[in-house]
Amino acid sequence: MKYHVLSFGIRYLADSNMVGDYDKNSDIYKKYTQPEELVQSDNPELVSKAQDITKGENDTLKKVFKVYDFVIRHMHYMTQDEERRAMWALENKTGDCSEYSYLFVALCRAVGIPARIQVGFAFSSTSETIEDGHMWAEYYLGNYGWVPVDATWRDFNTLDRRHFTSMSSIPEIIPYANYLFNSTKDSELTDKQTVTLKPLSPDAFDGSLFPENVLTTARSVQQAELSVFLAEALGASLIFPPDAEKADQAIFASQIRLQDAIDRWESNQEVAQLNVTDALKTSDEALQRASMLVYKASAALISIVIIIMLVALALIGRYQMPCEKKPLTRQSASINHIRADTVD
Repeated sequence: MKYHVLSFGIRYLADSNMVGDYDKNSDIYKKYTQPEELVQSDNPELVSKAQDITKGENDTLKKVFKVYDFVIRHMHYMTQDEERRAMWALENKTGDCSEYSYLFVALCRAVGIPARIQVGFAFSSTSETIEDGHMWAEYYLGNYGWVPVDATWRDFNTLDRRHFTSMSSIPEIIPYANYLFNSTKDSELTDKQTVTLKPLSPDAFDGSLFPENVLTTARSVQQAELSVFLAEALGASLIFPPDAEKADQAIFASQIRLQDAIDRWESNQEVAQLNVTDALKTSDEALQRASMLVYKASAALISIVIIIMLVALALIGRYQMPCEKKPLTRQSASINHIRADTVD
């Protein structure tokens, strides 16, 4: 099978104040908080450990991070010949991506946080052939949905573009997935299937400008993402939340349109060309919004610093007590001299 894929990374900027409560009667909650053969979330020892890890914490986001932090500190990577259970990982403190993921999911479920396993492939470079699958985890967050966590690769609330999932691994559609396989009876995803990821070649498009537009759009999106990241580091999401949200939405829209253009190339090149042109315009808009966000955040930060400095200088000038030294007069000098002679 041959695939042309444009992949993107994903990073969730979840706000604890926006996280919704779990509907414990929902199918998602019931299904993904239950124990399984390899996810022993009802084991008393594991439940006790999960409760100890999250003790005193009511914030769901912070609970999940504490579980993640425990797993990456507790575990040491070592390839296994077979998949081990979550309890085995907890007791032996070692394992590969399977054990990392099973332990994370089990600990989350043990404290009432829906979590599940995700499988696919993960590449360490842009051109590589691999024969083994990869496993990571997801947890469910109210008002956000499924959020990825790859404890093996130290990815929390984020997943880079080298991760490809299988559409057959879970029934639900997830927004961030770089789909690699749509399994059928003739093509089942297996751990020993050889997969090669190679950069997109312009030769596949018969001299069309399509690949050039794709790459231009992808670079524009990447620049916009970097600008948004810089703006957030400057506090833009706190100072200008509507602008930050619009920039994120513009980036996401351009990514979706670009992927749609690539998906349509083989079936309808004319529509694909129109879609990639639209994606390019959207990416330019995203870059403009992101750049303006950096400018506004920088200006706001500089203004705040200047105001603080002016206030500090004003306070220093107001409360500073100058001390003037007065020279000794001849009279006082003579008195001191007389006193010194008298003492002698």
